[in-house]
Order: sequence, then structure tokens, then C-alpha cells
Amino acid sequence: MKSPLVLPVTESSTSPTIRAVLFDFDGTLWDPEPDIFRAHSEIFLEFGHRLSADLWSSVVGTIGFDLWAHLERLTGAPVDRRAAQERVRRRERQLLGSLRGRPGVHSLLRTVDALGISRAIVSNSTRSWIAEYARQCGLWEGWSTVQCADGDPARAKPEPDLYVAALAALGVPAEQAVAFEDSPSGLRAAKRAGIRCVAVPNQITAALDLGEADLRFDSLEQLDLPALLGAFPGDPARRPAATAAVPTAR
Repeated sequence: MKSPLVLPVTESSTSPTIRAVLFDFDGTLWDPEPDIFRAHSEIFLEFGHRLSADLWSSVVGTIGFDLWAHLERLTGAPVDRRAAQERVRRRERQLLGSLRGRPGVHSLLRTVDALGISRAIVSNSTRSWIAEYARQCGLWEGWSTVQCADGDPARAKPEPDLYVAALAALGVPAEQAVAFEDSPSGLRAAKRAGIRCVAVPNQITAALDLGEADLRFDSLEQLDLPALLGAFPGDPARRPAATAAVPTAR
């Protein structure tokens, strides 16, 4: 059942002043998280322990958490980390090989392009991972910039560095950009960079605290992008003249 989400209408609703839309990759443009979780869970089970879904959800969108150290604490013994990680990589390839973009993503990106708005990927993943799976999902073309942590925790979300770098590469001020994210870490990074943010969680992140988001949708398919961008006038000092109901499911 659908219920209305009330968005402000401004004079610029039909001609948005937003100049850039920034997208997280994993979990936002495509959703590998359940399969990545499954690949790691299988290794934990072989050691006689369960990988907690709550723990996994709490570290989604971050880098630097030592999962194998956690397994070693559970087992009380050393783990051959290189062998375990290699097995996870092989299993991930099996599970992710047929995965495509999230429902509605291609239509959304076509609308961004039709509006003449620049788009960027901002991700904690490596550039090689993004390139491989963006191509697999048919999502590799059309990006003005791709900013990724490439394993550097100092630049990774929830730090704002990647978003700041994306804005600089695009030549767009923060108030003329909107970010799409699926996790608390990503939301925090975008907001710390001064960017308004739309949360579109997946099944792993839907129960997490996404309260920092300016708006939330449960699916990319629900988005009426021109109306949404009209809710974010480029000048944050402007006040809406009226309100309109845009349907979204809850």
C-alpha cells in the first residue's frame, strides 16, 4: 500500500538547480551485500561459528573491520587469513556472477542524463571492483568521475574525503549536489561534506538507523527524480512556497 511522502515544491521544481548526483556503488546501484555476507558466513560455519547478521550490518559501508580477527576470537586459534580470504573471493565470484543492477537503476540514470546533470560514483570499494561489476551490471558508462577509497581507511566513508574529492572533480558546490546512499556510514560521509542525501536501503541496511538522510525511499523504482530534485533547490536559503504529495511505498 502506498502512502504519500510530502516534498516541498519550489519555483525550480521543473528546472532543478541541482548540478550533480552522486551515487554510492555497493548496495545502492547494485546489491551484492547478501551474497558477500553468505560467502563469509559459509567460512565461519566451517569453523563451527555463526557470523552475526547484526555484526555484518553494523560494518556495512565501512572498511577496516578485521573480520578474521573476530573469527580468531571466536575459535581461540589462528586462522589462515590468506587462504580464507581467497576462498571468500572465489565464492563471491560464483554468487555475484549473474547479479545485475538494483531495480529501477537504469531508468534513474537515464533520467539523470536527460536532465543534463553530472553523475559520479563515490565508493569505499576498489576501482577494479567497481569497474568489473559496473560493467557486468551495464552501469559503467556515463560517469563524470569515480572516487573510491581503494583500501585507504583514512579516506573511506564515514570520512567525507571521497565526497569532497568528487565535488572538486565535478566543479560543483555541495549545495548543488545530492547523494544517494544505503548505509549510515555513507550518509554520514555525504552529510559531513555538506551534501544533502537520499537513503535507498537494501535488505541488509533497511533496519539500520538512516535518520541522517534528508529523504528515504525503499526502492529506486519509487523515485520521481525531477520532483525529488525540485525538493532540493540549489540555494538552501530558499523556502518552499507549497507542498505536493509524491507517492512512495512504506
